[in-house]
Amino acid sequence: MNIKVDTSGLDEFIEEIENEVSTAMINAAHSAVDTQKTANISNKKTYQNHTWNLRNAPGTAVFRNGKVVDMYVPADGAHGEAKEQTENMLIYGSHPQNGVVFADGMYYASFVSAKGFDVDDSARIKLSEELSKVFVKNN
Repeated sequence: MNIKVDTSGLDEFIEEIENEVSTAMINAAHSAVDTQKTANISNKKTYQNHTWNLRNAPGTAVFRNGKVVDMYVPADGAHGEAKEQTENMLIYGSHPQNGVVFADGMYYASFVSAKGFDVDDSARIKLSEELSKVFVKNN
């Protein structure tokens, strides 16, 4: 017995799903960076900026199939070095095949974080919240 299966349109359907997933990841990543720059929603201390480089440096990259499909580092013009350092971390640092990477390119970010201050914690919380809304089915 021969069975024929019509899979026409399946590739387009898969592509639509991939685009929806990418869009959801990008929106969540942007929201996470914006939250990190403006609010502390973590249980860590708020860092008192003097140069505003640390606050301007947060950024994110969304990777799909090993390639950057979106990079968002909204540092203002006065903090170009902070933006460049974050972009370099996002591009040349380690990253997953598929996922969202968050970075703060200031060399002292890990030191400030180790001292108990919110450097990327709010962004991670917000990213998790946003992605859970889209990808976790509530029963």
